[in-house]
Amino acid sequence: MATFTSKTYPGLTLQDETGVWAQFAGGTFETSDAAVVKRLRALPEDEGIAEAKAPAKGDSGAKE
Repeated sequence: MATFTSKTYPGLTLQDETGVWAQFAGGTFETSDAAVVKRLRALPEDEGIAEAKAPAKGDSGAKE
């Protein structure tokens, strides 16, 4: 599973001639589709879409 964020356009919808292939909700989009992940990673940095980094193994993300 990969998670992407869009701070600039929190409700961003990405589509092409075949239809919608990514739709952000609240600035976040999650997918396990390898083709979609590849497309999102290939977008230029100035599009404002970033891949969220997964927590380190064994890190629950909880603060003490």
